[in-house]
Amino acid sequence: MEKAKQQFFWNGINLEELRQVMDKPSDEAVLSVFNSGSMDKLRLLLVDLAKNDSMVSDQLPKPMYDFVKNELAYSFSKEDILLFRQTCEIWKENGLNFVFILFFRALPYTYMAEKPANVLNTTKLLIEQSERRIFETAQFVFDVMDENWWEPDKRGVLTALKIRIMHSAIRHIILNNQDGNKWNEALGNPISQEDLVATNQVFSLEFFNGLAILGKALSPDDQHAWFHTWKTIGRIMGVQENLICNDVKEAWTLQHAVYNHLFKDETKAGIPLAKALVETMHHFHLPVGLTLFMMRRMLTDSQFPYCFERMLGPSYQAEYPDLFAKPGTDEENREHKKRRHIDFHHHLKEYHSTLKQEMGKYKPTKPVKSPLFKLLEWILNFVGISKKQNNLIDKHVGILQGILNHGGIQELIEELDEAVEEEIITKFMSNMGGIIVSILSVHFREGKKAGFRIPENLKDHWSKA
Repeated sequence: MEKAKQQFFWNGINLEELRQVMDKPSDEAVLSVFNSGSMDKLRLLLVDLAKNDSMVSDQLPKPMYDFVKNELAYSFSKEDILLFRQTCEIWKENGLNFVFILFFRALPYTYMAEKPANVLNTTKLLIEQSERRIFETAQFVFDVMDENWWEPDKRGVLTALKIRIMHSAIRHIILNNQDGNKWNEALGNPISQEDLVATNQVFSLEFFNGLAILGKALSPDDQHAWFHTWKTIGRIMGVQENLICNDVKEAWTLQHAVYNHLFKDETKAGIPLAKALVETMHHFHLPVGLTLFMMRRMLTDSQFPYCFERMLGPSYQAEYPDLFAKPGTDEENREHKKRRHIDFHHHLKEYHSTLKQEMGKYKPTKPVKSPLFKLLEWILNFVGISKKQNNLIDKHVGILQGILNHGGIQELIEELDEAVEEEIITKFMSNMGGIIVSILSVHFREGKKAGFRIPENLKDHWSKA
């Protein structure tokens, strides 16, 4: 019994008690909005925060206004900024992989945490608005990873702060719901400090795990810079100081303690969230079988090896039995693996064909050029100064074509050359982030005046890299 109790503690902090702790400064600011009007006014604030790219501070009650101004005045040291700049370079080189890891490892992995998953289920934010919520998560990452995101005229701090306020508004609505659907107090409080710190650390620790699976592990120095940046973002988003870890090693001790605490529960709320995530992948034209194949690979984990089966088996095992086959004899395992790889190559060819048909949607509109401009462009090309823009979707569909042409596909399937197969699978997963970002770059959200924000210089870098 003592041993079971011990796993719910970290550095003397009782994780079960931590589930009761929320974010007092932000929660009090949101309460001022509620007290100044009604629950309808609070809901309108949530809608306004989601639709607009800036705070409507002149409409905020003074406690909220003061809270926002105080948080936006947060200052950073020279050491902070040096590490932020190093992180921006890591983002430039690995951002496409980060986006892939977010969708195919980080999000489905954390849905195993049953207590926080109930918040998303209760509010229907991921069940009924899955695409919007998932894309907002991706947009948040782009905003806080943008060059000089920490400066006052940049979106980074503001975006993180808006999400913090939205969390408080969601807490208030859940805990003060008058519709009869009472929050289950056995789950702790919604979006607790345990949830906040574990989610924040996922953006570092599971990114490191995902890169290692792709064969692109970061150096300890780069991991330190990345983790420092994200724990700073965690502070902005309301993670309390005694949960801010000193380094990656300490962060893993906290993360594993939280995983052991939260992943022990029977999974119910997380299963529809994982299914909603898979269904959202249709936006990138991915066949369900190919999405599941990649999630199976990316959810490989020695601590929780059953994650894929637990989260996605109830929804998809009947239709895709080979992906969920349990270990048997060597011959049975080989046969299941062969069928999985046959399906993988079939889906890969189908996906390439679909993207070739759809890729015209994801190219920038060409401006109408005057005859003089065309003549100038021709002269520049003639003397070797090309102004032709590389396009991200062209590049990654081209890479996919190269993967398909890697050796004889049929021969690979028949012989099942594992080394070559692993190379093909890893190359495709590494390429998938570029395809996702290409499509996100033209995504236009209803109710907003602008689409998904990806800096042009970053798209240009990723097109040419």
